[in-house]
Amino acid sequence: MSDLAIFGGEPAVREAVEMAWPIVSDGDVARVAEAARRGEISYDASEGMVAELEDVFESRLGRPYALATSSGTAALHSSFFGIGLAPGDEVLAPTYTYLATVMPIVACNATPVLVDAEPDTGNIDLDEAERHITSRTRAMVVTHLSGHPVDMERALRFARRHDLKVVEDCSQAHGAVSSGAEVGTRGDVAAFSLQGRKLVAAGEGGILVTSDTTIYERAVMLGHFAARSELEVSTPHLVPFAKLGYGLNYRMHPLGAALAIGQMERLDQHLEWRAGNFSAYDDILRDIPGLDPAPRQDHVSRHGCYSYQPLYDPAEWGGLPRSAFIDALRAEGVPATVPTSLPLHREPFFSCAETGITTYSVDPGRRLYRAGDLPRSEGYVRSAWRLPAYPRPLSTQMLTGLAEAFRKIAAGAEQLRRHTHATAA
Repeated sequence: MSDLAIFGGEPAVREAVEMAWPIVSDGDVARVAEAARRGEISYDASEGMVAELEDVFESRLGRPYALATSSGTAALHSSFFGIGLAPGDEVLAPTYTYLATVMPIVACNATPVLVDAEPDTGNIDLDEAERHITSRTRAMVVTHLSGHPVDMERALRFARRHDLKVVEDCSQAHGAVSSGAEVGTRGDVAAFSLQGRKLVAAGEGGILVTSDTTIYERAVMLGHFAARSELEVSTPHLVPFAKLGYGLNYRMHPLGAALAIGQMERLDQHLEWRAGNFSAYDDILRDIPGLDPAPRQDHVSRHGCYSYQPLYDPAEWGGLPRSAFIDALRAEGVPATVPTSLPLHREPFFSCAETGITTYSVDPGRRLYRAGDLPRSEGYVRSAWRLPAYPRPLSTQMLTGLAEAFRKIAAGAEQLRRHTHATAA
């Protein structure tokens, strides 16, 4: 197969596809400009564009409280603070997730207990979570990774059995649906990121949603003290502290909120476009041995389409390393990538006794992890790879080129193996 592009042949994909995200409409620009012209560049209480964005989330998710924050990380910190974590409390958390899912637990002086991943989705393995329960376990956080929701019916049964609070990290799963319910509607509290790559993009920003008054009021006091907390905090034991609050400024910028409102209006359209692309990927990959299409478990009514992550089995390719397969794809014009983040248990913070942190009360008796301790997450990182979630529907020409790229590489696998082995030698 001398026509493989990596060996000088013509690439299968030659069409340039627009990758820019977010899609910013004229209406988005007008809304932001209008807010800027009237001087809405800061705020005290819930008002203006910030209040409108919060109303949109409350209405869509059917929850009485939404709180805009400066980032998804701030929303997560506010969530953990809201549920009232205390020193000595343990929180079950996925080892394969972004650091912002877990490190705010440390900022609340509680202890994250890392749980292995499902081998197909990378999400927290609820069966594995069972063996990490102790008398100190207070809560569990789940991340709907890459847009594939965690099975929330199972998660809630597990949590009720052990009397745990559930925090949903919905940062990569806006609009995803598990067993008929949208993510963010079932946990005690949920956090969304509105960072620029997310399906609802404010540039920077986040949203906390909950139906629990105390969680909401504590979150307000953490990052929206003075004017807003004085207006909204009514729980008797919190009222005396409402004016001073707890000292963090987690307010969202109003112009970011103005941008995110338009993104929320078009969320379902964007999900539909991406879902069509993901379905086309499925059709292409299921005909190629050793390439498992991105998983979609039975409880998933709608995928969040943040990232398309299929699995690669080198044994089916005669031992061809994943890196060589990806290099060949990229040469064909397919912008495939691989995960760049390790599971958190492989990071020094979770493997070394000395963390470098003196600000927080880090549990000296916490578990220190080693390579191999949570093997499914490590296996997932070795086998997962990514195809881009193009923001608009792919053309027939583009899909034809993608399918041809995979067929070429599958047919030329032996040549790739020989070249890889010769190069390594």
